[in-house]
Amino acid sequence: MRSITSPENPNIKLYKNLAGSKKRRRESGMFTIEGVRLVADALAENVKLHSVFVTESCMEKILRGETVIQREALDFPVGRSDTDGTEVFFISDSIGNKMSSTDNSQGIFAVCCGLDKLPISDTIKNGGKYILLHRIQDPGNLGTIVRTADAMGVDAVFLAECCDLYNPKTVRSTMGSLFRVNISETELDEVFPIFEKACVPTFAAVVDGNAESLTDCDFSRGGAILIGNEGNGLPKEVSDMCGKRITIKMNGNINSLNAAMASGIIMWELVK
Repeated sequence: MRSITSPENPNIKLYKNLAGSKKRRRESGMFTIEGVRLVADALAENVKLHSVFVTESCMEKILRGETVIQREALDFPVGRSDTDGTEVFFISDSIGNKMSSTDNSQGIFAVCCGLDKLPISDTIKNGGKYILLHRIQDPGNLGTIVRTADAMGVDAVFLAECCDLYNPKTVRSTMGSLFRVNISETELDEVFPIFEKACVPTFAAVVDGNAESLTDCDFSRGGAILIGNEGNGLPKEVSDMCGKRITIKMNGNINSLNAAMASGIIMWELVK
């Protein structure tokens, strides 16, 4: 394990650049994670890691067996899983605090290589259950939806014109589900013909009292549910692409829900 003593070290700069720049993440095909749980989940799912950074305080906890990460898990052989190898760096608590995007740093960070995902045409199957998100803009909402999809056992989540999946806030909000859920970025005109070919029914989630109530829908043949932007929902030309329009019937004067909350209710009905 090599020590890094300067915040100007190129490896520290790489981490900070990736954490702060969507463009840099896209160009490099890498992204960052922070925290014991996320790093542990990445290790458990055999995610390819470019580098890991551990502070003095965190390493002490690891050695005392006070975290879910075992010391042996940080012993990476050179050339691991067709990469150039994963390097583990020992850093000071002060450098860790400068790297952290949270108020209470847990002292462990990693640079991840891009996640391997199945082609969309191999993901969509007859009888499958899918969530298609259109222009979701809040990273916290996106991460929560991915986490809920993991909990509900949804087959895949597709993103059309959404915020960056690898934004640190999105990644943190997934609570490790990012490494388990099949997620793909797509275009609507690319994915809808595949749904049609696989005979997967499509549903547009809308705020409209005239749409069919979610609880009355028949999802026995599976389905793909399209969920729109937090503030504007789905444009009419987009909802019209679906075979059916569905809505969550609400009481009182409430006429809409948070996108992540609505998605969770919809996924529960989809899979139950």
